[in-house]
Amino acid sequence: MIEHLPQPSPAELDALTALWEASVRATHDFLSEEDIPFFRQMVRNEALPGTTLYVIRESEAGTNRSGDACGSGGGAYAGAEKTGGCRRKSGGAGKSGGAGKFGGFTAFAGVAGDMLEMLFVAPGARGKGFGRQLVNYVTRHCGVRRVDVNEQNPQAAGFYERMGFRTAGRDATDPSGRPYPILHMELGHAPHTGLVPIPSLLIDRIDIDFRAEVPGTDTEKQP
Repeated sequence: MIEHLPQPSPAELDALTALWEASVRATHDFLSEEDIPFFRQMVRNEALPGTTLYVIRESEAGTNRSGDACGSGGGAYAGAEKTGGCRRKSGGAGKSGGAGKFGGFTAFAGVAGDMLEMLFVAPGARGKGFGRQLVNYVTRHCGVRRVDVNEQNPQAAGFYERMGFRTAGRDATDPSGRPYPILHMELGHAPHTGLVPIPSLLIDRIDIDFRAEVPGTDTEKQP
């Protein structure tokens, strides 16, 4: 069950930061060792407190409490200057009590306005659909329509493409000015390419024969 975490305690913020760091170390291999503490303090002190958080706990996910975290998307740094977002609660907002390696958390998402700022999933839960559940929830109930993704994390970009996001723009550096290009993705957005749109198979009927014609013969088209 997805839970809104309206007022995370310092211990919960520490646990989510630990999950973030383990996830980034597992998926963002383009970052230098010096980048980690720089981003960590931003995540702990700005990004997490500045977003509306939605979490899945281990007891609800049915995952074990071992292993490292693995991120399923989002840039290494979440824009903490953005506030607001969906305030709808889903389930209780009880404290985690510090259980498990990451305070009992399996996955979390951070939302600011229509922007998905963060999405990270613990490794034992990866591939079980928790990232997809969180994205579905925040797009359906919280008005999320945008996400920024590190270009050097193609797995994350592919995940969001499968969720219906399309690249609408690109920056050569991340928000801190570091040389990590950022893809700006929008839900359902497809940049203009000048190509003829593909007809809808539910509306348009187009008969296509892919068989090569043999010279001197008439090839009958099949409906």
